[in-house]
Amino acid sequence: MKEIDNLKVSIVIPAYNEEKNIEKTLKSLLNQTYKNVEIVVVDNNSKDRTKEIASKYANTITETKQGYIYAVKRGISETDGEILTICDADSFYPSKWLEKMVRSFNNDRVVAVYGSAEFYDTGKFMALISIISYSLFLIISKLFDLDNTAGFNFLFRRDAYEKVGGYDENWKWGSPDIEFGRRLRKMGKVRLSLIAVKTSSRRFKKGGFFKTTRMFLSMWRKMLKNEKPTLSYKEYNQNRR
Repeated sequence: MKEIDNLKVSIVIPAYNEEKNIEKTLKSLLNQTYKNVEIVVVDNNSKDRTKEIASKYANTITETKQGYIYAVKRGISETDGEILTICDADSFYPSKWLEKMVRSFNNDRVVAVYGSAEFYDTGKFMALISIISYSLFLIISKLFDLDNTAGFNFLFRRDAYEKVGGYDENWKWGSPDIEFGRRLRKMGKVRLSLIAVKTSSRRFKKGGFFKTTRMFLSMWRKMLKNEKPTLSYKEYNQNRR
């Protein structure tokens, strides 16, 4: 097994109209204590200054085919790291995040690791509630043998990604990250880490807290039964923005 500190990590950031957040996101990733990294921002036809800002800090390319999956796959194809991670353009990463997450790949059986999150754009009380509730949700899901591999805090091995065929462009139901994570389990161990990143609550603000929570719980119940979520991928992807 290659020494963990020598594993190269490729960070792919799909971005659409993220001029308000992309600079802070990139600065947080450039400030990581783990240094063997490359960063690629995939601009997915933004109509604002996302690409202009991102190009000051990272390699920036354009994917003209609209959609999260297309942007992710294009970004991965432009990188060569042994470990891959898809970071949200509106999430911020503590300086030791990558160092701690990479440690989870301490044997060849581990193919992926995912972690927790807290809101940064709410009051302190709601931020605390968010990290506690989401961490408990991840733990409970794991006990039910379900890995919630949300894209904003999710690392995986390139060779496993390639063996399972990567993200499915034909996926039409719910979260493509979680669907992909389920296929990764066929290749080895998927670990849960409670190391948290800071992410936006805008999905909840846009869709309404209770309505959005019900949406996720409905998806969760379907996945527990190994059924396809009733929410289409198109609707899910629209709610990301």
